[in-house]
Amino acid sequence: MQPLKKFLNIEPKDISNLIKSHYSILMQSFYESQSTFLSASYKRYKSIESANIMLCFQRNIHLEIIRQREKDLNYNVSLENFWDNYNNINKPIEKIVSISKITDLPKETVRRKINKLKDLGFLINQEKGFSLNISQKDKEMFSKHSESETKNLSTFVAKILNNLNIKIKSEVVEREIKSQFSFYWYHYLSCQIEWLKWWQAELKDNDLLLIALQATIPTLHYMDKNMKILNLDEVFLITGKVERDVKNKNFDISATSVSDVTGIPRPTSIRKLDKLVNLGFLTRDDKTKRYSVNQSTDARTKNILSRSNVNFTIKTFSEYIAIISNSLIRNKL
Repeated sequence: MQPLKKFLNIEPKDISNLIKSHYSILMQSFYESQSTFLSASYKRYKSIESANIMLCFQRNIHLEIIRQREKDLNYNVSLENFWDNYNNINKPIEKIVSISKITDLPKETVRRKINKLKDLGFLINQEKGFSLNISQKDKEMFSKHSESETKNLSTFVAKILNNLNIKIKSEVVEREIKSQFSFYWYHYLSCQIEWLKWWQAELKDNDLLLIALQATIPTLHYMDKNMKILNLDEVFLITGKVERDVKNKNFDISATSVSDVTGIPRPTSIRKLDKLVNLGFLTRDDKTKRYSVNQSTDARTKNILSRSNVNFTIKTFSEYIAIISNSLIRNKL
């Protein structure tokens, strides 16, 4: 590994190249992080589509907060000060057409989901659109969610830095994110929105993406443990080696396990698991009624794990990780 001084300015391509060369271990960690983020969002908002809409409103809140630095360079944008900031800013207003454009969701879908989010109390009507509504009773839940996701993100970023031979503990990353919370969270949510928009265009149903992650994570874990560190090209070349050991290694998944982790109701999980089988991403054992990643390269990489999809994912989040990493390194030095 190169010494610290070589990384005074980490480029997104440095992160991207690292992830591609250590794909089986780092993408396993990334997918675990994404599964945690999306599962918490699904349980809270009852669908990934609704969660994606809420991310748009939340991102705009953080943008409005960091814009306060145009008036005061020392404006406190920390997590600790978030509630004061939230109560003191003008709440951004979004229209259905703008949310549809940002997320790539059909306008009627956005309209239907926004009405449900209003019924749940997460959004309120404004004269020219809708705005975020975090009531006092939601404050504790929102705070726990922010704390949990910051810790979740910090663990992944620290792992990336350690693989670059930059020894910074996840606790240090977590403190940094919390201290400049709205700044980092604005960029983080922007990445999530861009990523989900891409998958919306690819799958037309991002609940499928959350379910696909549940099968991908244990498969990558097996590859990393039994085949050592694999780069992206090696993972794409593997055929059949994992499938032979599915029954013995117990890394296939069931509709029940998917439902327990993600919050997606079991009947819905079954229906969407079968859809992933039809897409060629999963195979189903008719005897055990369990599912595993299809080990036919052509089928496995046709929809979910195509090179374009994987490369887009790596590129999108590498840009964000570079922002955090450079801030941390400057503070460390």
